[in-house]
Amino acid sequence: MSAYDPFSVHNGGTHTFNGTETISRMVVDGNYIDGSWELSVRVEDINTNVSVRVSGDLPLGGLMHLIVEKVKLQQSWSDHAIWWVDRNVWLLQSRTTLDQYGIQSDARLVFHRMHNDVQIVLPSLTPLVLRVNYAARLFTVVRDICKELNIRHSEELSLTLPITKNMLKTNCPLPTIRPGLRRPGLPNPRNDQSSVKSKFPSPASSIYPTVDGQKINPYNTLNSNAGTIMRFKSDNSLDQERLDFARYADCSLRRSAKAVFADSWLMKPKNLVQKARLNSGWLDSSRSLLEQGIKPSSLEPDNPSSPPTLYLCFKYFTFYDVILKYDAVRIHQLYEQARWSLLSGQFDCTEDEMVVFAAYQLQAELQSAAVNQQLCITNFPDMNNTNPYSTLGACTTVSSNYVNRSPVHATSSPDLAKKHYPLYNSGGSVSQLPRNLSPIGSALVDEIPSNLHNVGGVDEVDELLSELEQSCGVADESEPVSRTLQNAIRPTGHDMTDTSEVPSLEGSIKVFRDRSRLLKRYKAYWAVIVEARLYLFKNKTQTKECLAEYSLRDCTVSFDVSVAHQKYIIKLSVPSILDQKTSNGSPLTPSGNSSTPRELCSTREEIWLKFDSGEQYACWLAACRLGSRGKTLASKVAYSKEVEATLELLKLQMPGPSPVMSLSESTAYLGDLTDFCNERIIRKARSKDTLRQRIIEAHVNIRDLGLLEAKYKFIQTWQRLTEFGRSYFIVQFERGLLGLPNTNGGGLFSTPMDDIIAICQGRIEVVSPQTGEVLLTWNFSDLRSWNVNWDAEKVILEFRNSQVAFRPLSTNCKTIVEFIGGYVFLSQRNLEKSQEVNERLFHRLTGAND
Repeated sequence: MSAYDPFSVHNGGTHTFNGTETISRMVVDGNYIDGSWELSVRVEDINTNVSVRVSGDLPLGGLMHLIVEKVKLQQSWSDHAIWWVDRNVWLLQSRTTLDQYGIQSDARLVFHRMHNDVQIVLPSLTPLVLRVNYAARLFTVVRDICKELNIRHSEELSLTLPITKNMLKTNCPLPTIRPGLRRPGLPNPRNDQSSVKSKFPSPASSIYPTVDGQKINPYNTLNSNAGTIMRFKSDNSLDQERLDFARYADCSLRRSAKAVFADSWLMKPKNLVQKARLNSGWLDSSRSLLEQGIKPSSLEPDNPSSPPTLYLCFKYFTFYDVILKYDAVRIHQLYEQARWSLLSGQFDCTEDEMVVFAAYQLQAELQSAAVNQQLCITNFPDMNNTNPYSTLGACTTVSSNYVNRSPVHATSSPDLAKKHYPLYNSGGSVSQLPRNLSPIGSALVDEIPSNLHNVGGVDEVDELLSELEQSCGVADESEPVSRTLQNAIRPTGHDMTDTSEVPSLEGSIKVFRDRSRLLKRYKAYWAVIVEARLYLFKNKTQTKECLAEYSLRDCTVSFDVSVAHQKYIIKLSVPSILDQKTSNGSPLTPSGNSSTPRELCSTREEIWLKFDSGEQYACWLAACRLGSRGKTLASKVAYSKEVEATLELLKLQMPGPSPVMSLSESTAYLGDLTDFCNERIIRKARSKDTLRQRIIEAHVNIRDLGLLEAKYKFIQTWQRLTEFGRSYFIVQFERGLLGLPNTNGGGLFSTPMDDIIAICQGRIEVVSPQTGEVLLTWNFSDLRSWNVNWDAEKVILEFRNSQVAFRPLSTNCKTIVEFIGGYVFLSQRNLEKSQEVNERLFHRLTGAND
């Protein structure tokens, strides 16, 4: 092409010289010299590269417009965005120019579709394929998923990668993602990308029973290969299906434990180190899926692939504002996660505790079977009622239906929070759960016959008033079921405290303190708990001289109980010993230790309290639990609930009256016990028949519970386990800084000993890898800041009087910081505040700063 001649003559006239036009149209050696350049962008939909001529001042929206004009494909492009491969980041600001982004001609850009499919495995191990936004932050993606599943308080959940057997053998942390860094590629330490891809059967697999290729749906909904009703496909919608909520709250659809562990859906950790490696797959809540290497299924017809598989789990063990009426799916998924954590051995429990869990599970499954039978009778009225256990208790359903706003055509459905009566006494229908079960503005009508509204002396108006009082937080003392679970943060003013006098708990108990001796010799003391402190005296008459004083605040409470052997022991791990006697033998008063430095209270001391009766054990355990949470005995409501819960648990562990079902019938329901008990418990039991007999005897005491109540009690009992709420991580401290014991022998070729920390609500614990004993504790109340040194890959915790740094080994630094900031964020929730989640505050608290 020849150079442009500005003095060309047209029609006999000569054009005047225009320098700007000349330079802008000048081409030298086939290249423009107007500042523009060729940019190659790969279009995902057509799988080809498109070259467009751009300049640095071109906004990103203009670039996408040029790409669409170049492709000339008639379709909607509103769901597309630019993905920068080298920087591993989405370019979502359409008004930002290429120069501001720093894009040059060698940039590798992809015109990518933002919404794509992903296979989500719920805590119940039910897989479903959803269409999610790969360009949105993970926190937003989880919120949208929970909204579709009708799970409130999505901030408690997150997504994690599937854990494989190889990941339990060695530390496999996810790669650290830092903003603004050029990366030629993100190396995946988990061998290859196949670890993220789906290794499990599709949702149309044999997870549920099928008939002619169609799964049996016990609910009155249409059958489909995906198990749900197909929604009109839209790129801007979360998924392509209208979900059937009832199937995600149904116990009858549980998977076999043998199949789950044989197919590696879940892993069985063998020790505390492997339990810590289970937390290595958590994704970053502040990054998108594609930024973390989660790639959608390929659109190439020659290379089909299944969508990536991610697990949706409850990440933080603080469950807020649980309401039986509106949280059917949430309670069921939480119940399933608790059940699988026990079967897999993630949380250890005794045989007595496992018997109680199995009894609650048996009641829940019997109630679920009754619900399904009620559905069959509703859909097929000619069928006879063949339920042999129609008197097992109230049949609390997990379903409701839409209600017409017109009072003439209004239909009714069972209330999720109420007990229901035998099938022949109830009317109405049970169908699909509504998409909106919000307690505010709900149009639901309770389906209870008019002649049953006054059962128990409570009419409809009183029931609605009590529900309103409960939602306002003023009926906590009279309501049997709290709005929040036992470990949730409760607003100040919900628990009535008696400030007229300082309440105390005192009595004669046996105490074991000297762990240096081989034999556990208990010594009788007169013990007093007042103001979250434990005082030991020689006897009841000599209460002026305190032999020992311990602070119960932030102590660790565990127990060793055997109702059959009348053994009731409470194990307290308290922050240091506040001394018992001086060197000259004179006792110390409680006020004499007020000047003790806080640094000296970082070590732990274990104290065992032994009781003679279950009632005394329940009272002292409740007082110790309140003290560990910073509460005193003035919180009468919380104290009484703790005592009642402990006594109820002890009652279930006692041999009950004659069971309803025989041993042969229990064998039909319980099977080989692998779906109800951990294999370790089954091996240690005297026999399977003995274990079945204990389960059905414990079931007699809870056979009047409804479906949701049985699941709720299961969760509450799960929360009372010693290891509940602890998320373990393998880290490496500087040994001399903290004074931790080095148990590797200290030889010439010895390597530094790895430590394990446990992050739970309100504190961080350093745990012994061999015994699980708590060595050190730091409280969140003393924590001033938490940062990350990215160059050294260390987490820095700054407390009031000290600073601690450690290097995570089993996970990346961002996961540690996210757990700490997440618990701080969740502790600020309050029923008196707005219930809308402050996402900006969450990212501020969980973001890792340099």
